[in-house]
Amino acid sequence: MSNILFLDKMQQVIKSYDSHEFIECVQTREITTNASELMNDTLSSNLPFDETIKDANYIAVNDTKEQEFSLYRILTVKDEDNLLSFEAVNFAVDELDNFIIKDIRPKNRSFSYVINQLLSDSGCDWVLGVCEPIKTVSSTFYYTSMREALKALQELGAEFSFSIEITGNKITKKIINCYDQIGKITNKRFEYGEKVLKIVHQKDRTNIVTALIGRGKGEEGGNGYGRRLEFSDVEWMKSKGNPLDKPKGQNWIEYPEMTKEYGIPSNGEMLPRKSVVIFDDVEDASELLQKTYDQLVYYCRPLAQFSTEILGSDSIGNTVSIHRGDRNYHYQTRVFKVVTDHVNGRVQASLGDNLSGNSINRQLSQVQSNITNLDSNKMTWYDSTEIGKYQDDIMRGAGANGGSIYMVNGIEAGVSQSRETYEQVFLDSPKIQDSQYFMIQNNAGISFKQCQKGQWTTIQDVHNGASTTAWTLDGTFNASFIAAGILAGVLIQGVVVKSIGNNSFFQSVLSNGAFSIEQYKETNNVDYKNPDWQKDIHGGKVGEFIGTYDGNTRKANGSALINYPGYILSINQDDGNGSSTPVFQIPSDSTFDKPKFKLFGDGTLQGDFNIKGNFYVNGVKIDTNGGGNSGGGGGWNGQYPPEVTSDRDKRYWQIWAMAIGAGFSKQAAAALLGNAQGESDANPTADESNGAPGFGYGVWQWTDSSGASSGRVYMINLMTRAGVTDNPDTITAQFKLLMWHSPNGQWIATSSYPYSWTQFMTLTDINTATQAFVANFERPLTGHPERSTWAQEWYDKFVNLEIPSGGSYIAPIASPITVTSEMGWRTSPINGSQEFHNAIDLVNGNPTTPILASGDGQVVQAGSNYYDWYGNYTVIKHADGLYTGYAHQSRIDVSVGQNVKQGQQIGLMGATGPVTGPHLHFQFMDEYWPSSNAHFKNPRDYIKF
Repeated sequence: MSNILFLDKMQQVIKSYDSHEFIECVQTREITTNASELMNDTLSSNLPFDETIKDANYIAVNDTKEQEFSLYRILTVKDEDNLLSFEAVNFAVDELDNFIIKDIRPKNRSFSYVINQLLSDSGCDWVLGVCEPIKTVSSTFYYTSMREALKALQELGAEFSFSIEITGNKITKKIINCYDQIGKITNKRFEYGEKVLKIVHQKDRTNIVTALIGRGKGEEGGNGYGRRLEFSDVEWMKSKGNPLDKPKGQNWIEYPEMTKEYGIPSNGEMLPRKSVVIFDDVEDASELLQKTYDQLVYYCRPLAQFSTEILGSDSIGNTVSIHRGDRNYHYQTRVFKVVTDHVNGRVQASLGDNLSGNSINRQLSQVQSNITNLDSNKMTWYDSTEIGKYQDDIMRGAGANGGSIYMVNGIEAGVSQSRETYEQVFLDSPKIQDSQYFMIQNNAGISFKQCQKGQWTTIQDVHNGASTTAWTLDGTFNASFIAAGILAGVLIQGVVVKSIGNNSFFQSVLSNGAFSIEQYKETNNVDYKNPDWQKDIHGGKVGEFIGTYDGNTRKANGSALINYPGYILSINQDDGNGSSTPVFQIPSDSTFDKPKFKLFGDGTLQGDFNIKGNFYVNGVKIDTNGGGNSGGGGGWNGQYPPEVTSDRDKRYWQIWAMAIGAGFSKQAAAALLGNAQGESDANPTADESNGAPGFGYGVWQWTDSSGASSGRVYMINLMTRAGVTDNPDTITAQFKLLMWHSPNGQWIATSSYPYSWTQFMTLTDINTATQAFVANFERPLTGHPERSTWAQEWYDKFVNLEIPSGGSYIAPIASPITVTSEMGWRTSPINGSQEFHNAIDLVNGNPTTPILASGDGQVVQAGSNYYDWYGNYTVIKHADGLYTGYAHQSRIDVSVGQNVKQGQQIGLMGATGPVTGPHLHFQFMDEYWPSSNAHFKNPRDYIKF
């Protein structure tokens, strides 16, 4: 008995039936002869009229022993005589025809890698299940459908089947399975008169070939011979494990046993039946021989087919044995077609070679790997070779008589599957590998390309190479291609002309490499014998610049380009009186490796300003928190050396690592630790009594974490002013505040310790650094000499320990990554209230981009049952005790308890839960269910975004 479901257009289950409720339900599955077609899979059924299902769109069928269903799209529905009749086809082939792959070009990649790449590029919601083939793929998939791509892979030696999983009333997974060959070799035996009701044996000897000549890739540039790769120099010997004997010097491979049986009789012997097979993409002679042999195995024998009607058939694709003693039929053969009547349990199977359709007139198939056939009964070997030469001559030229022109079709260019000419390429040599300069003509216009000799070896290398279009088809000419030699003394009039009275005007002059605007006097009284006659005409040079001239203010509305001594370039502002001030300059010591420039004057930057490096104002380092050297925490990545084990040492190590990362000398970092021990023993929320704070901030009047004291409010206001978004009760937050507070008013150099904050950071004497911090930052009534001793002890403990690498975690999505919302307090984009954002939000331009595990670990949460605001949410526990969280996914690909590896795909980005758009809400936590905001960690402390 089978389970049969009807589904609506959204692929939601409408109603479920058992097969005995049907009048007829016949499922036909057939493995096609032609490898370029996917499996034929249809369903025909009828049952008593039911209003519920008359508008159904899909039918799903499975044997109750199986969990997976076969799904069919209903093509026709007939309502007649109180019966509903349905004709349906496997929906996978139909649906996959509408997912388009833009551009995937694998080179020697595995089947599983290529299929997953194709699914991702097409935006397909199918997943790869079983994948058996171990061979590699080198091909081009350019603006083609997933269906065509699978057909192309099938031609390379694979077979595909499709299934779905249904949970509740909806489809939860669509699965593509890839096999070397569908089915398996079984021990099932079918005896005529027992389970076999009838046997019809059919045999076909059409187009048997007993020897094949293999030809590989042809020469790219053509030299008048159209020569292709052959395997004449490769030797095969059965004694060495090869399947056939093939001596050196022979350009064909033969099955002698098949020639003896099916060859051409001549003078008392049998000659081989030869044909030619061409593999345009094969460049290795040994590989060419192997591929030719693989083709010969199939085409050297007659085809045999058994049509049977059996009870209890094996699965499609399986290999079984079938026997009829009275006719001496004893075959091990394959089930290529199964017709199952789900109502009465009868199965009709066809075994052997599929002789349906056009297979009787079989020829060597023409597939995407460019296998083509030159049929021996239509042309001779000589004819085929001459045609190959002629085609090469036309498409690629022929040496000295013109061999620098290449007519390229769409397939060669990798832009289509058409053999029509797509573009014309002119080379500076008869062969691509010997050429450096190329001119290309196509429907975009004329363009030029160049490379190092030998860099490009194929026409696709040339097609994909960088170029500049010189002349487009609409007549636009790129002026950068004008090569006019030397231009001197060019006068441009009518471009910049402004009368200012006094019979004078201004003109643009391009002369001796300089472009200037000059004042010109209109006069007829010029003594050309006077060596200084030009001064009588020119009133003066306004400036060597590019811009316009304002005659009223006598100022240039532009910038002067002046070659000042010591500078490569200087852009100046001219006051009209012969003097100027620099606006932008490139010093002469600026190099390609270390470029330098100077900007002068006030300015405004409109838009984002991205600084990759340090940023200083008046010698003070500025970071994202808005203060001098306030990037605190940048040197601590959440990791501790093995020697640091106690909670107390870990608190001090965090201060030490953050200080080193912020640019402190190790002695100055130790000074911080000595003072921290003197204040609160590095407990950031400690109350020293009388409202004195922890970590040495004597002016804060810090009390407890309840917020009852105005001193705490004042401290948090300072953090807000400093741009510190971390939890204020953490060392990270207070260190960042220290880095902002010190150079912005808290640090006051004394006469006994006359060091600025930046000078303190570089001190190399521990006692001086420790006492400078006491005197200049805390300014107590009495000194604290003991803190120098403590600082020395911390220095001795930490100085030889290495800060662990922070590379244990990776970004969870591919580049280019944009952080759209940082961790910390913000105004909610959903309800407008103030909220603590416990993660950072990431996007990369692809709203369904794969989500990757940031590190190795075990999945402890996978689904939408954690917290409504997170939508589909995954949490991974890592070996260091941290947890990473991934929220708002459109699809989750892992389950609770599963172990995952760093970089493994765990889902897809999405917009589940309350969001304003697709993004990844990415978290670090030290608890699975964080009991407070303090247990969320900033991902920037572990990963550099």
